[in-house]
Amino acid sequence: MRSLDLMCGILLVACACRRTADAQVTRDSVAPVRCFQLVTAAGLASETAVDLCGGMPSDAPGRCYVQSIDRFHQLSTQQVQQLCTAATSLQPVECYARLDARGDLTEDQAIQYCATRCPIGPPPPEASSAACLDAAASLSNLALQTAAELCLGSTSEGPVRCFLAGEDLHSLSESSLVQLCAETSGCQYYNAIPASY
Repeated sequence: MRSLDLMCGILLVACACRRTADAQVTRDSVAPVRCFQLVTAAGLASETAVDLCGGMPSDAPGRCYVQSIDRFHQLSTQQVQQLCTAATSLQPVECYARLDARGDLTEDQAIQYCATRCPIGPPPPEASSAACLDAAASLSNLALQTAAELCLGSTSEGPVRCFLAGEDLHSLSESSLVQLCAETSGCQYYNAIPASY
């Protein structure tokens, strides 16, 4: 009887998770066209626009590109493309803006940190949390590279709170504590499910 209750509980959670995943990523069949129109109107070459927008479930890469060229005049076209490739929201733009304002990362470091980690993956996480890196820099004595390792793939300041709480564990080295507290998440991919499913 107990195993039956457990199975029912697992099925309920699985169904809830499936609905959440479906709600996070909805494929708009004309999104690649809208994305293409956005970026070519902003001056991106057609071939490059196809690379950026092709197969995307939303026009988010195009919106990311347009906002980035409007806001970050110092970035090259290639850097903006790198930041916005496979974006599913405007989170990479906001992440880059926050790290750019800090001024202690190069453009390429900030782009690498903020760019979408999972192609065509639903958020969260998409880009790493800039708030996490801010908190690591202001609340800990971590070197910038170590703070970035702690926060890579983060969705909040959680890894920093974990790290600070774990500093009382004198049995762990700094690198072990970073490994312990860094968020891990696998890529999630959009899979079209037949309407009759």
